Amino acid sequence: MVSALQAIPAEATWLMALAIIAGTFVHEDIATVVAGMLVADGVISISVALPALYIGIVAGDIGLYGLGRLIALNRISRRVSARRRFAALKVWLDERLVTGVFLVRFLPGLRMPAYTTYGFFAMPLRRYVISVIIAAAIWTPALFYLSYRFAALTADWLGVLRWPIIIGAIIAPLLVLRHLVQGRLPTDESDDGPEA
Repeated sequence: MVSALQAIPAEATWLMALAIIAGTFVHEDIATVVAGMLVADGVISISVALPALYIGIVAGDIGLYGLGRLIALNRISRRVSARRRFAALKVWLDERLVTGVFLVRFLPGLRMPAYTTYGFFAMPLRRYVISVIIAAAIWTPALFYLSYRFAALTADWLGVLRWPIIIGAIIAPLLVLRHLVQGRLPTDESDDGPEA
């Protein structure tokens, strides 16, 4: 992604914006880090990078919800979701929707399964979208700013090595948090059969 963005002529800012938006669909956090560092290097302007990141991230999150809704239309999925354990999970998710969206926003790797699950269980779309918009408005500029500051401060003494260092420094602790949180869904000891 870095070399692709650097190869785009400065006059074609719309191409840079599209490249950043596309990058968020591959990996949001890495796209954000790369965009912040490219702004620090003067390759792209902040007025192009930050809105493109935000649009791509919000669109991707809404797309994941839509993917979950499509999966739920499958006949097998409808039978599975009718089981008692899944009914309990749906209630649990609905009660924690806003908190869940914010928590997942800050834990890389959980967005796809969590946001698709919200769509699968038809969580309230309006509440989901508002939560995604607000969470992305906090997370995206924060990660962007950290990446930008790191790149600006280390340009002279780290050179090209700052790219793997910043990506590792930001992603590694978040992956550790993700690992700690996984598997903490509610369990239901009751029968998995359909409710009477």
